Amino acid sequence: MLTLSMSTQFAPERAGDRVEFAALGGRRLMLAEEALKNHVGHFYEYNRAVVDAHRPLGVETVVAAHLDVSPDVRSAIGAEPVFPQTSWDGIYAHSNPWRRYLSVAHHNYRVYSVMREFLRRRGPFDCVFAPTVTIHHVIGWQALARAELGHNMGRLVLFFRNSIGSYSGSGAPTLSGFKQRIWRHVFKALRPEIATGRILLATDSPQLAAEYELLAGAAPRVFPQPNFVTRNARETPFNPSEPFTFGCLGPARLEKGVDLFQEAIRIFLATCPEANVRFVIQWNHPIHLEDGSLLAVDPLLADDPRVAILNQEMDSAAYEAALLDLDCMVLPYRRASYAARISGVAVEAASAGIPLIFTENTWVADLVETCGVGIALRDEDVSDLVRALIETYRSREELSRQARARAPEARHAHSREAFLRALWPDL
Repeated sequence: MLTLSMSTQFAPERAGDRVEFAALGGRRLMLAEEALKNHVGHFYEYNRAVVDAHRPLGVETVVAAHLDVSPDVRSAIGAEPVFPQTSWDGIYAHSNPWRRYLSVAHHNYRVYSVMREFLRRRGPFDCVFAPTVTIHHVIGWQALARAELGHNMGRLVLFFRNSIGSYSGSGAPTLSGFKQRIWRHVFKALRPEIATGRILLATDSPQLAAEYELLAGAAPRVFPQPNFVTRNARETPFNPSEPFTFGCLGPARLEKGVDLFQEAIRIFLATCPEANVRFVIQWNHPIHLEDGSLLAVDPLLADDPRVAILNQEMDSAAYEAALLDLDCMVLPYRRASYAARISGVAVEAASAGIPLIFTENTWVADLVETCGVGIALRDEDVSDLVRALIETYRSREELSRQARARAPEARHAHSREAFLRALWPDL
């Protein structure tokens, strides 16, 4: 492991920043995040970063969260219990496709009714930011835009994280089907407000922006990841006497290749028993396989002192400590899910000066090309992942040095200031 010298706080606000962002003072921002309950998933960290970015600027930020939002999250970011249901809980996982289609209409109505009441009770807001919009929300937001723009919403930002196309192999996405027709219809209805700027379509990946532009007829603005966990690169060189720590952080899911990583660890330890290494996997909720069964932790790895399974819920401090304990972030994401989607943990690793192992021909590969360091692997190829682990271990000192040198580029691209300029284009 590396010895670290890092700060978790924002860089000191510069005089130029105060002048540039002075116009935000007194504005009201609302974040609508129905799945925000606790520290599991990306929901808390993302919303916390947005709230923290606005707090010193005099912006009142209101977070509409799930009814079951935990007291510590409520206290930390002022989250209010609002949404009685979230589509992310699997409440619409019906085997019958028609029931799934009906659930889309049902949940959109829930979003509309809950948000309309909240806006009329707590508004008006200069900007309403919906950071996680899917097919289960977009129709509801379309109806809210018609009812509340100019009244309780000055501007609406709809942020899309997930691909609306399907990927196979290394080719371009396929954009045809029932869901895509719904998207086209909604975007067509929103075009007048999009043209005037009262509705801003946004995403965090150029690839996703290109997908949505094909359906919307307008290119969403690409936001940086609000990466405020890591502000400084590692300042001390890699210590070869310490175990080199590979890790996969973020909520473990099948699409993120945790099963591939687990198998690769087993092969690596059998192939290179003399290697001075540690492996860390964040595995703090059940992982379902395609047949509905649960993926189990390999008992041999669970009993191996070189492997740590992080199976407890982690708050920001615990997550940051786990991140800063790594020497390499391993992200064997399946391209079918992550060809166009970003990875917040990849941004955080690059910003901290941590090299990555990543799937080729994905957004993470583009991140490494522009502001990171790492080794690519073939999609869903365990043997190639083992090869990447071995290659990284053998080149660990040089990769660590290169990653530290490129960290300022990642921090600049995903800074608080860059995020604020994207969210408030009128500055």
